[in-house]
Amino acid sequence: MKGKRIDLYYQSKLPAFKELSIALANYKNYCLGKTAFYEGNEFSPFMEAQGGTLEHRGLIAQTASINSMYFSLKSRLAVEELLNQMSGLCNAELYIAQGQDVGNLKDDYFEMSQAAERCIDGLYKELKLG
Repeated sequence: MKGKRIDLYYQSKLPAFKELSIALANYKNYCLGKTAFYEGNEFSPFMEAQGGTLEHRGLIAQTASINSMYFSLKSRLAVEELLNQMSGLCNAELYIAQGQDVGNLKDDYFEMSQAAERCIDGLYKELKLG
């Protein structure tokens, strides 16, 4: 009986990791698209990435929360830190939507793409795939 429970746990763990890594990758690509925008690179494959930081933040938070039992404390804390860091870009995008100038956010978006990548790397290491 215990073996079946462990098997069911591991069968559910992989889809949970995949769901969170997809949400993180989508945000990373969004940030890379915004970085390209600020660089004037209209040929970036991620230039048309959809959503805003607030939308991505909500999706990442919801996915991590629903599947939290499958992630280590280290991974949960890394995602929580990413979500906290995303708040700055949420505010900047809100100001932009209101027509206010916030300057060039290229470095901010690039740093957030790297932060998302670090979370993805942590998930793969947790699965012993990286």
